[in-house]
Amino acid sequence: MSGKVARLYHATNIKGFSEDELVLKYAPLVLKMVHRIAPIVRSVVDFDDLKNVGYLALVQAARAFDPDLGVAFEVYCKYRVRGAILDELRRNSPVTRTVYSKWKKLERTIQDLEDKLGHPPSEGEVAAALGITVNGYRELLDELKLVAYVSLDEISSQESDLGEFTPFQLADLHQVDPAGQVTARDLQELVRDRILQMSPQHRKILTFYYYEGLRFKDIAALMNVSESRICQIHTEAIMALRAFLDREQSLVNKR
Repeated sequence: MSGKVARLYHATNIKGFSEDELVLKYAPLVLKMVHRIAPIVRSVVDFDDLKNVGYLALVQAARAFDPDLGVAFEVYCKYRVRGAILDELRRNSPVTRTVYSKWKKLERTIQDLEDKLGHPPSEGEVAAALGITVNGYRELLDELKLVAYVSLDEISSQESDLGEFTPFQLADLHQVDPAGQVTARDLQELVRDRILQMSPQHRKILTFYYYEGLRFKDIAALMNVSESRICQIHTEAIMALRAFLDREQSLVNKR
């Protein structure tokens, strides 16, 4: 345990807190995370239910916390709370084969268009390639928004032998994996460089949401569009980013 982490651990004495004390002290952290995803999940999970899931994960994180991990409790807690929220979303809205097929079709369309056009395609160009209207395309983005809710350092997806899609994968903080850490750093650099090449609209939303921690509501106010529109653009940006990363991975596998 590092001296700094040890001092923080003994100063907070996490394991000595009662459940009520934990919730009182760390409620702002949990609520901030819940509020950030509320626009995406409000049609699937009740806000109060999600908040309670977060509080339960908070208590479990405090009981399981090991300062020898070398991270502050707040960092560990965020992983546990976010993981619990994503688990709750999976239980309430499993990704069906139909949704997965739509996801992959749109992903391929976006990447094929960029290869053909030499620049990130506009929503009009994507809609035309899909043979639907722009409004129809936006409705499709709304349908896929839960799948797209994934942080940039967890961008890779997995497909089982049965064709089932597992969109969310969380790192296990208890496992030390040097190779995995190197891979994660390489992925972060690839994602960062790719974001810089994306359209200004996509770049702004990804930067505001993932790097500056703004909520969709705040981003909507800054960009003078509706919150639902920000959610759609976020989904589109994640689709484009994942399409690029999937292609990069396929190129690596062919080497």
